[in-house]
Amino acid sequence: MGETRKPLRWWEVAQAVRGQRIGRRLVYRAEVDSTMDVCHALARAGAETGVVAVADGQTAGRGRLGRAWHAPPRTCLLFSVLLRPTLPQEQWPHALWPLALALADAVEAAAGARPPIKWPNDLMLHGRKLGGLLAEATGGGVVVGAGLNVNVPAAALALEQPAVSLADAVGHPVSREGLLIASLRSFERWYRRWLAAPEAVWDAWRAGSYLIGRQVEVAAGSRRYTGTAIDQDRDGYLHVRAADGHTHRFAAGDAHVRLQSAEHEERGA
Repeated sequence: MGETRKPLRWWEVAQAVRGQRIGRRLVYRAEVDSTMDVCHALARAGAETGVVAVADGQTAGRGRLGRAWHAPPRTCLLFSVLLRPTLPQEQWPHALWPLALALADAVEAAAGARPPIKWPNDLMLHGRKLGGLLAEATGGGVVVGAGLNVNVPAAALALEQPAVSLADAVGHPVSREGLLIASLRSFERWYRRWLAAPEAVWDAWRAGSYLIGRQVEVAAGSRRYTGTAIDQDRDGYLHVRAADGHTHRFAAGDAHVRLQSAEHEERGA
């Protein structure tokens, strides 16, 4: 896919989202440590809500719990958004809900299949990880970011779990410009809905869950729990019912579909 490794035409994106809140200002970098860090710096400088940092490459991209995010240059969609929500501060991390839904909209339009959302912050496609999201508090707001495997060669998907590239899923290279435009346009709509009616967006986020109804294993600290994922509540907790009937609630952790469930999915049952 060497022919797809061209710099992002960021000016086309900026033109396409002109006039909306999300993307009112777009900051492009060929390479950065992390687009999250760019937004943090913009926040400290007093930038308004909706500024977007996008990059063609990251030297220190990170995921949840400080994990590294590997992204070969010019193959992934890497962006972060500075938000200054009018909702109570304890709800700010839930800005990942409208972002996840926006990315699901954009991927569905490109791939013809809607990626489910795996608690707490992954997008899945065909049972494999397509991308991840991250939220971090910043001065007077929150920064939300996303990394999506778009035109990444299969051999370069060096993640801890089975991963997939959008191009591999659809069988041809995918326009990163088109995917980013669709994501920002949809995020504009979902973000407005979240500010006006957070529970309605939670409903949509929950409905897109990859885990609910599946047999899962959750690693929380040094302990592991198994059971059936039965809910993701309005506070973002995952509920897992163990075989003994006891329900565990997780604010954070690593959740994986247990092998028999994943095999069942791969057979298309």
